[in-house]
Amino acid sequence: MKTMRGEILGAVALCAAIRSVEASPIDLSNALPNFIGGGIGSTTEYAGGKDRIVGVVPGMRYVTSGGHLLEWYGTYAQYNFGDLAGFQWGPALALRLGRRNVDDPVVSQVHSVDTTLEGGGFVGYEYSHVGDIPYRLRGEVTVVTNADAVYSGARISLNTSAWFPIHQRMFVGGGLGATWVSAGFNETYYGVTAEDAARSGLPVYTPGGGLNQVTGWLAAIYQINPSWYAGAMIYYQRISGDAAGSPIVTQRGTRNQLTYGVGIAYAFR
Repeated sequence: MKTMRGEILGAVALCAAIRSVEASPIDLSNALPNFIGGGIGSTTEYAGGKDRIVGVVPGMRYVTSGGHLLEWYGTYAQYNFGDLAGFQWGPALALRLGRRNVDDPVVSQVHSVDTTLEGGGFVGYEYSHVGDIPYRLRGEVTVVTNADAVYSGARISLNTSAWFPIHQRMFVGGGLGATWVSAGFNETYYGVTAEDAARSGLPVYTPGGGLNQVTGWLAAIYQINPSWYAGAMIYYQRISGDAAGSPIVTQRGTRNQLTYGVGIAYAFR
């Protein structure tokens, strides 16, 4: 069975958008709505590949009675013990999907990678500006590891976002990000062992750690009515550092990874 990459999260266009936009069409200082929804999108079959797949993923946002925030977007979930606007922090979980039975006949001869659960935490800050041109800014750093279950070491991600209203019912947003990884991570997902080389014909490659990718995205969200939202997103990743030098990428795939999708969600109080 083919596996979807963790980055299919970008396909939940509405879910990623509604986490930074308000229930009110203009006043960004109001409380975010709770919501449940999902999206459908297209992405590459694995990180660094060029064959594409289509996937469907869920999303949810819920504020507890104690004022804590649970967010779940596709393969990623976090629980915020901090403020809804201001300093934020808490645990994070991510399901990193593997690479198995892929379409590429050469990469299919490279060692398979199992799906693994990553755990860690995040810290961040969210700012909401109220005025003639309201906007919302958000930035956070997330650190996760899988405790050597599939790879050794950890991943560190920095992500930023900004949202602006362009109409009473329309918002646009964008963001930039970067990810640093351990050598063990790159060896698992981008390395080619001597056994892999003998089977596939690719050269042996042992990457180190460091910058793994840079990302950018653009999205739009439309409020259909007080309860329903629809959105669309395009998400770009450029594989960097030692990962970009892997023959899995240079000979069989591409550094430029594009994910796009649409979504819909139901908001409730």
